[in-house]
Amino acid sequence: MALIEQLLRDTGRDWDRRSHRMSVLAESTSPILQRSWADDQPQEPDAQLLYAWGVMLRTGFREPSDAAEAREALDACARAAASRPEDPNPWVVRLGLLRLWRRPSSEVYPLWGQIVRRDPWHREAHLHMLGYLSPRECGSHRQTVEFLDRVRAGAAPTAPTAGIEIAALIDLYHGAVDQGSIEALTAQRLWNRPDAEAAVGRALADWPRPGYLTHAAAVADLNLLAYALVQARRGAQAGEVFRAIGGLVTAYPWSRESADPLSSFTNWQQRTGR
Repeated sequence: MALIEQLLRDTGRDWDRRSHRMSVLAESTSPILQRSWADDQPQEPDAQLLYAWGVMLRTGFREPSDAAEAREALDACARAAASRPEDPNPWVVRLGLLRLWRRPSSEVYPLWGQIVRRDPWHREAHLHMLGYLSPRECGSHRQTVEFLDRVRAGAAPTAPTAGIEIAALIDLYHGAVDQGSIEALTAQRLWNRPDAEAAVGRALADWPRPGYLTHAAAVADLNLLAYALVQARRGAQAGEVFRAIGGLVTAYPWSRESADPLSSFTNWQQRTGR
């Protein structure tokens, strides 16, 4: 636990890096360890947040969720927020939990307001809102487009939200594939749409440049771009992105193709000659 505490403490007020490390730790440590640390240190905001983040991740894989554990996670977020009021991450986890429970927008938007006041371009929060506003959850295609337009207009190209448009395209693509029938057969055409070509083109122009993307999850966004390019049958351009990735493979989105994301990544990397 001392190593985990130091790892999180080293991030200081870099909320982007703290969010990234917390996400990795929540996925890789055991629920028993998370609960034990939270119980032992009720006033330690990182201990409370790690427990709540772990509950959020586990809730995403089961239905229905454990109501008692959910209440404990929300209470842990409240303790973390009280102990470190400037940190957006307890609010991000609360947003994620409400998204998973499909709560009404009247409950979700106040949390969103708390987050953007603390960190206007928080990557994890934007991904949660993108999912919440999608037609497959609690929103619509129009709401998704409006949300993406606001992000693109307001955020710097190198902000942690850089990958939001590519993430939305991949989600839209898989939404069509998952429908089956004619939608699945024509899903590949999505990548030829002007908006898709423009988003991929903007990313391809700059992202692979050394040092261009500096946020904590930059390699995850490069994986998204490589995946988008191979799905768009732009293998030659994907090769440039594979070089920039340098073998740092993320489970998503490659896991959408195979239970072994590393195998999927390697297969496409070899097919592009990189």
